[in-house]
Amino acid sequence: MITYKFNTKLQILEVIYEGSIQLNDLMEFGNEIYGNDSLPRQLLILTDVTKAQYNIKRSEFQIMIDMLKEHVKPFQLVKAAFIQNKPKETAYSLILEMKNKLPNYYHSVFSTREAALSWLLQKI
Repeated sequence: MITYKFNTKLQILEVIYEGSIQLNDLMEFGNEIYGNDSLPRQLLILTDVTKAQYNIKRSEFQIMIDMLKEHVKPFQLVKAAFIQNKPKETAYSLILEMKNKLPNYYHSVFSTREAALSWLLQKI
């Protein structure tokens, strides 16, 4: 399950992944968020993955990247920080980070909320 809310004080979209996360969950979430015209065009996203397990096949990585490319098109900038504490989920995020060739999407992995927020709030 993926839940989210916009933190108006910090101007950050806060996202929580819980339970089993599949490619379809990410696609639905992406369609909701990136089709939302009320979000800032320079979007900061803080995603907590500590209570989730990815059930995504390696063969689905290219689909994820292609989907991400479409979802970030409406934005000037998307900066996404992921809080992770499990090896598999961290590895998947690092692979996505390394394969990312999108000029307006920045992605990084952290083990604490404080570190993730510090990175998100830095100017690019």
